[in-house]
Amino acid sequence: MAERIIQDFGYNSETKNSIVYTAVKLFALKGFNAVGTRDIAKAVGMNIASIYYYYESKEALLEDILDNVEKGYIHYYEWLINESKRAESLEEYLDVLFNKELLDMAAPLVCLGISLAIKEQHSNAHAKKLVVELFTEYSIESIKSGFDALVERGIIKPFETRVLATLLSFGALGINDLRLHEFVDGVSPVDHIELYKSIKEHILATYQ
Repeated sequence: MAERIIQDFGYNSETKNSIVYTAVKLFALKGFNAVGTRDIAKAVGMNIASIYYYYESKEALLEDILDNVEKGYIHYYEWLINESKRAESLEEYLDVLFNKELLDMAAPLVCLGISLAIKEQHSNAHAKKLVVELFTEYSIESIKSGFDALVERGIIKPFETRVLATLLSFGALGINDLRLHEFVDGVSPVDHIELYKSIKEHILATYQ
C-alpha cells in the first residue's frame, strides 16, 4: 500500500500538522498514558522543545485533538442529515451513509480520534462526552432521521428505525476501531468495503 500522505489538519504550520497527526496515531494505538512527549517528538523527528512551542503540555495536545475530532464528526453528520433528505430510495440513503463514511471520514484525524476517545473515555471528561453524546446519541438520532424521512414519504415500509440506526452507529464505531491499523501501518484486519456491501444488501432485503 502506498504511504499515506500526512493530512493537513488546518493549521498554518506543517510542523504542527505533523505533531497532531503523530500524536493522535500514537495515542490511539498505545493509549494516552503510555505515550510521552518525548515519544511524540522522536516520532516526528524534532526535539521536545518544539512540541512545547505549540503545546504547553501533553494534556493540551490531547484536548486540541479531541476538539478537532468533534468538529470533523459534527461536520460529517450535518452533511448526512442534509443529504438524507434528498434520498429517493433506501439504497440511495445507504449509499449516502456508507460512501461518505468511506471517502471523507477516511481522514486519519477523525478515524484515529474516534478510537482514541473510546480508549480514553474513562479517564478524560471530554473523551467521555464525545463517546456518550456525539458518537452514540447524536449519531443514532442523525442516522434515524434519514430512515424516518424515507418512511414518512412512503418510500419504504415503517419499521423500528431507532433500532437499525443504533446497530449501524455501533457497528460503524467497531469497524472504525478495526481500521486503526490501516492508518498506523497500512494493514487493516477487515475489508471494510466488503463489510459495508454485505450490511447494505441485508438492509435492502429486510426493510424495502
